[in-house]
Amino acid sequence: MSSPSQPDAPSSAPVDAADVVAYLRRHPAFLVQHPQLLSELSIPHETGATVSLVERQVGVLRDENARQKKQLDDLIRHARHNEQLTRKIHSLVLTLMNAVGPQAIFTCLDRGLCADFGAERVECLIFAESAALDAQSLAPFVGAEAPARTAFAPVLGARSSACGMLEDAQREAFDATFKGSAVVMPLLGQGWDGVIVCASNDAGRYSPDMGTELLDYLREVATLLIAPWVKRKPQA
Repeated sequence: MSSPSQPDAPSSAPVDAADVVAYLRRHPAFLVQHPQLLSELSIPHETGATVSLVERQVGVLRDENARQKKQLDDLIRHARHNEQLTRKIHSLVLTLMNAVGPQAIFTCLDRGLCADFGAERVECLIFAESAALDAQSLAPFVGAEAPARTAFAPVLGARSSACGMLEDAQREAFDATFKGSAVVMPLLGQGWDGVIVCASNDAGRYSPDMGTELLDYLREVATLLIAPWVKRKPQA
């Protein structure tokens, strides 16, 4: 019994143009069976000064294929970036939860944001008094009446993180000579608030179109961990 004909077995030897021509001659229906290749091949179609409908259609298909490939590449790149960012946030949150005392919390935020999120400087400003015994050494607790609170009031009012260039008043409160970009994360506690300023000397590092969902998760965790060290106002 004769066996059915099989496609030519792939060869490990280099393939040149003559091999391709010979193969197509032996398989004249190849492009019919694989029409997707038409959107990737450049096939001249001589019609004088005009462009044939077939040539125009192939051109449109090729452009559409390139556009869809770019969209897919962008989606994959963003997905990988978000996956990496999620792992970094998760790791930083675990480190924060193991920190003992307010100074350890602020140190973890500083080191973690600088090491994994491209910041050159991190500043925590807590607009309240500290309840810790060593409150005098806790610089982040600047008090409810600190001028910086007015400067960062728009971010506190928006209740979500903001990325981009600092406003003039915010730059004065943070560092008058600062010319880079920053992420400002509001800390919204019960009866107190504050901000975490994550700053980069690169003016384009943190842009206004950046997503802040994971950063908002981080600031909410930081708020919960800092809250026990905030001095409560006496009840009226």
